[in-house]
Amino acid sequence: MMKYFILTNNTEYELTRPVSDMAAFFAYQLLHDVSQMAEDDELVLLRLEHGNGRVGVVLEKEGNIYGSEEECQHGADVFGDALASGEVKRCIKIAVYKAFCQMTGVRPELPWGILTGVRPGKLAHKLVDGGISFTELPAAMEKSHLLPQRQGRLLRNICQLQKQLVADEERFNEAGIYIGVPFCPTRCTYCSFPAGIVPKDEESQQNFVNLIEQDIENVVQLISMHSLRVTSLYIGGGTPTSLNDRVFARLLALAERLKLPTVKEFTVEAGRPDCFSDAKLAAMEEAGVNRISVNPQTFHDRTLKLIGRRHTVTEFYRAYEKVRQSSITVINMDLIVGLPGETEADVLYSYKEAARLNPENLTIHTLTLKRGAELFGSQLSMEPKTAGCLVEQGQELAAAMGMHPYYLYRQHYMLGHLANIGYAKPGTESIYNIQMMEERHPVIGVGPASASKAPLRDGHHLEKLNMPRNVKAYGERLEELFMRREELFKL
Repeated sequence: MMKYFILTNNTEYELTRPVSDMAAFFAYQLLHDVSQMAEDDELVLLRLEHGNGRVGVVLEKEGNIYGSEEECQHGADVFGDALASGEVKRCIKIAVYKAFCQMTGVRPELPWGILTGVRPGKLAHKLVDGGISFTELPAAMEKSHLLPQRQGRLLRNICQLQKQLVADEERFNEAGIYIGVPFCPTRCTYCSFPAGIVPKDEESQQNFVNLIEQDIENVVQLISMHSLRVTSLYIGGGTPTSLNDRVFARLLALAERLKLPTVKEFTVEAGRPDCFSDAKLAAMEEAGVNRISVNPQTFHDRTLKLIGRRHTVTEFYRAYEKVRQSSITVINMDLIVGLPGETEADVLYSYKEAARLNPENLTIHTLTLKRGAELFGSQLSMEPKTAGCLVEQGQELAAAMGMHPYYLYRQHYMLGHLANIGYAKPGTESIYNIQMMEERHPVIGVGPASASKAPLRDGHHLEKLNMPRNVKAYGERLEELFMRREELFKL
């Protein structure tokens, strides 16, 4: 049996997404066509109202009426924003949650309150910038967004650390650069990233890098034109090391044009041991790379095979040890909680192995199955409550390894409505991850599927340009994209 709702929106705002996000906590899905319903499916009529400074939600099921209202703030808030849609969305989420609680008689746990977006840290920064003290922050977020205080304390600690690592007064001038390589050796079954399988012929790979070269040349001009201080350089994907040795070395040589004296970190994602080589490691050392991601995701061969990763745990150990013996000083390691077939004991074993290897950075992800993933719609074997406990144990593990959390993000369709959390030993935090995730600093995207972001002067909004995901479309539109990116940074 499925549970559906039909939405009638009598407000002037687009509210489908926030309503659907909150209804999902009660296992209700938006329905557009009643003819799609089966005979035993449940249907609720949901109506939204807005007027006199209040929003209202009315649910009707089998002739019974349930409802909730919330009072919205008026005018503009302390940041000078027009409250309008943002405030209405906040109030609607709370009202939808309360109305469904009333109708169902249950009160589902909200691990992150009504914060259903990708970047909850942005709220913490905004509140602090608006005058809320770090001491008051957890209680303020609990009141406004139903955020549990343990998550409020986590966001407070991350926000406080980020403000120490990347000074607010420099955030409009200090930029990060991302170079995207949208290829992988194989496609993981949980992945929805718009990456293709890497072309096997060198000519196709070189043609791709030819496009990246043009893009880099344009960015060099852009940096000079707008007097940007580049502090971080990041080559990601996809899997950049899926390129062959010669092409990869050429890509790094081109990237060095962006490695200006102000660059503090140069990171390469080398997450897949099945396309790692001594030649690529030597090329990274030669180019001055000082951070690298080598990602096991799990320390179980059966899981690696199941998720489509074409390498073994032993091969990961070999790659990790080679990097450990190199001049690259910071290693990040990714683990995923909730992979298909894994138990609590499996994840705890992976935690134990990560601690034994002792990387400088550890990122603990929670499985997210988006629509583009092969596994989307599959029945997950791990219960959300178990995943939540493992995420908490991951925090304890990181603390025992001498790490603290320094960035965090969330995704839709995430197991247990949890979060991905990045941990680092003091002094090894990634500036780029902070710049990209908190969206308070300029980021210049190079390559297909990359994004350029230019924060506005209010410090809490931005303009954004997404490069086409398709390599062919990207190449055909380069000149147009260069002009649009230049306009973006004129704002």
